[in-house]
Amino acid sequence: MDFLMERVVNGFIVVFFLTGFFWQMGANGIAGTLSGGLGLLLPCVLLFPLFYFRMLGAGDIKLFSGLGIFLGVTAVFKLILCSLFLGGLLSFAFLISCGNFKERFSYFFNYVYEYSQSRVLCAYRKKGSRPENFHFTVPIFLSVMLYVGGFY
Repeated sequence: MDFLMERVVNGFIVVFFLTGFFWQMGANGIAGTLSGGLGLLLPCVLLFPLFYFRMLGAGDIKLFSGLGIFLGVTAVFKLILCSLFLGGLLSFAFLISCGNFKERFSYFFNYVYEYSQSRVLCAYRKKGSRPENFHFTVPIFLSVMLYVGGFY
């Protein structure tokens, strides 16, 4: 969905949230619902700065939140850390393979400098299917597979 449409459809997220809450309620009662609710909120709180600067999309945060409903606070925190680590590794490999390492770091430091001088927020990520636009759903998927496989 993210690759085809450049977004995560809200209808999918709503079904994901509702399924998670019903599963938590059925499996763990009210305590499960509370755990799922906290798992939903943690990604919103932790990842808001990345969303604010348009470095991470809202769909990625909603996806983390949906996973947090199923997994709970501790597991979704580990999932976020693993996803950020894998995303960094994949991005680094991508920068090296494309040969635009210097260009991308220059873009990042220029973005930080411009914001610090003007305090005007502009999107970090450029719209459209551009080679430098990284679909963060990939490291999220890989992290879920590692979690399910028992690696953490």
